[in-house]
Amino acid sequence: MLPELAGLLRHPLMTLEQVRVCKRYGHLISVPELAAGVDDRGFLLWHKLTVYTSEAARHEGRPVHRAMVRRLRSAGISGATTHRGFWGFHGDRPPHGDRLLQLERRVPTVTTVIDTAERIFAAFDIIDELTKEHGLVTSETVLAVRADLGALQVGRSGKRGRHTPQLLPAR
Repeated sequence: MLPELAGLLRHPLMTLEQVRVCKRYGHLISVPELAAGVDDRGFLLWHKLTVYTSEAARHEGRPVHRAMVRRLRSAGISGATTHRGFWGFHGDRPPHGDRLLQLERRVPTVTTVIDTAERIFAAFDIIDELTKEHGLVTSETVLAVRADLGALQVGRSGKRGRHTPQLLPAR
């Protein structure tokens, strides 16, 4: 069906990606499905884990997202980024976020981890442990892209040119 959808437009405005829900409210639903490391065009595939939690969610007294980033770094994961929201909601719960005169933050956080299949498998064990009580964890396969910093050129004005992202070919 997806090839038929792609054929309807010459230049599609969006892509459809498969996202697997791995955990919800601390309950394990499934482990990340680690697909082949190369797509049909020969480009390298990596995996992305996305963890949705709250600033108020704790693990051993510290916010879950902070403990997660520290543990993932110690485990040698390539990178993890946490974004903190201002306001959010999930399910049938009322919206939550920062309010005037509150003692602790109750804002949503999203932590994204991207790495190779083997490292994501190790990262999932860490994330599974830290999200025993709360959080939503999803997994998806992504193309590995790197910015070609060698393509940066300094012109006469002293400004750098644009860098070009390149897909990583399989080795």
